[in-house]
Amino acid sequence: MTTIFSTLSCQAKQISLPTATAEPVNLPTQTSTDEAIPSPDTLCFTPIDLTPVAFTPDSLMLVIRAGSGVQVFNLGTMEEEYFVQAQQNLLAAALSSDGRTLAWSQEDNTIQLIQMTEGKVLNTLAGHTDSVFKLRFSPTGDRLFSASHDGSVRIWDMTGNELQTIETNGEVLGIGISPDGSKLATIPLDGPVELWDLIANKKMLSLGGTGGFDTSDAVFSPDGKYLAADLATGLFLWRISDGELLWDDIRNSLAVTFSPDGQFLAYSNVEDGNKVVLSSTDGAQIIRTLEGMQGPVWELIFSPDSSLLAATDGMEIRIWRVADAKLLFIGKPACS
Repeated sequence: MTTIFSTLSCQAKQISLPTATAEPVNLPTQTSTDEAIPSPDTLCFTPIDLTPVAFTPDSLMLVIRAGSGVQVFNLGTMEEEYFVQAQQNLLAAALSSDGRTLAWSQEDNTIQLIQMTEGKVLNTLAGHTDSVFKLRFSPTGDRLFSASHDGSVRIWDMTGNELQTIETNGEVLGIGISPDGSKLATIPLDGPVELWDLIANKKMLSLGGTGGFDTSDAVFSPDGKYLAADLATGLFLWRISDGELLWDDIRNSLAVTFSPDGQFLAYSNVEDGNKVVLSSTDGAQIIRTLEGMQGPVWELIFSPDSSLLAATDGMEIRIWRVADAKLLFIGKPACS
């Protein structure tokens, strides 16, 4: 197997990523006071495009995709933990829920599964005939979903075997997987968001909307009741049981996600100064508003324990503590 483990900004070291824990994990600080939290301008990331992929299961490290590979950045030490080098430019990446397997898509339309701690290529998945811009692991971590401009969503096992293919009517720009793994939501380039029954391998519903972008997200709430999607025409929220549209008040949003603990719906509001909003899961009540992003926010990621929220606009990554909306870190591609 090919080894692609390397380092860029500091000495690389192999680590064993912790398994997920049900208890929130506090970031280490110099002392117990808020004043001792590192200055937000002290995080210097290697990637220049600043695309966060996921937090590690312990919520202490952030995985960031670059064109040339993936950086794992330790928020406790404020240093790069290690860098996994790719052999081609990357289009998308995803991290399994246990933090041990990384998936990334390459310019030649192939997908690779990578063992994180050693940087080994476990399997190369071939089959897509056009670019793959979205990768998602199933909630159980035993399947990988890939969405492509070739109009298909392919489902793979962890040994690289293709298990199932969903053929749609056009380019697939975004996907979401229900918590029980039985349903798939797809966002097309043009047309409505569609809901698929993965057990029966057929389309269940056409929910609505008029297409999306490569940055578009489709996300299920942790209880499986709702589906949210940021589309070309705004932010939409549907009830899964009957497909009813519940909310579409935000006309320009490029990012949406639910907190893993089911407490919040987080979304960006481009027309209101690029604010990040934390609302109730049904969108009815705004709970907190996070400000300061320079440009439109196109990616939002909660930590597994729901204590942190990371946002990017391509120029910087901001990380807030969810409990009180305190800005903990600002990460930049270079620090002078």
